Amino acid sequence: MARTASGYCELKLFPARLDDAQARQREASSEVVDCYSARAPATTDQVTPAQIVIALEQFFDIAQRLDCEYGETAAIVQEDVSQIGDYGLQLLTDLSNWANQLDLQQAASELRLASLGASDWVLRHHGEIRTPEIVVDTLANLANTTSDVEILKQLESVMTNTLHGLSTFHKRDLETTNPGRPWRVLHINRAIVATRTLDPTVMRRVFDEFVQELPAEAPQFFAEGQAQMTKSVYPEAVREIVRDYYDIWHRRRMH
Repeated sequence: MARTASGYCELKLFPARLDDAQARQREASSEVVDCYSARAPATTDQVTPAQIVIALEQFFDIAQRLDCEYGETAAIVQEDVSQIGDYGLQLLTDLSNWANQLDLQQAASELRLASLGASDWVLRHHGEIRTPEIVVDTLANLANTTSDVEILKQLESVMTNTLHGLSTFHKRDLETTNPGRPWRVLHINRAIVATRTLDPTVMRRVFDEFVQELPAEAPQFFAEGQAQMTKSVYPEAVREIVRDYYDIWHRRRMH
């Protein structure tokens, strides 16, 4: 594996793999633990980064053993997979928070990227993602740092799989007063990414699901999208699709 100047492994993002996620986690964890040890008080009531890292190694060991025993795409007991995945994603969230507190932004980024491998493991084994915040944030950050159409198409696919794999609680979308809820944020970000793929087929598929799941958001979303269509990067086929949806939902708002 190649290494960057900062020492981190350059790993493929897609498809997100568990071994890649563990490699990212180990590289980042080492820096977080060392930095914390240099600054930490002699005693603390908090769970330390070193303790989180031990638990993360246990998570990856369990997940990899299940892959070996049952196969990488086997349907295992859903509740077991969901709980194990939730455990791993919570740990990655906690360690990423520690990295942010210690001002280790690169380490925090690598730990967030590792969450894609953990969530992919859950989805491969037909479990539910119950701690989606770190995954949703990571996908949003990736979308904001690329204009490559092929990468955007891969991102849209991962976003779609993630949406379909969210827990029943998140799919019920009960927290409608919370604009930062993962269900809403992921739907909106996926629709934005779909537009940026410049692929009419992807756009229509994503837009149709978006308006079905978040109809109250549709008028504003397509109004903002229509305003963006003045940019030269968008071909006429893309502008036409956005205009069609804007016209439909603008009329609904007027009536």
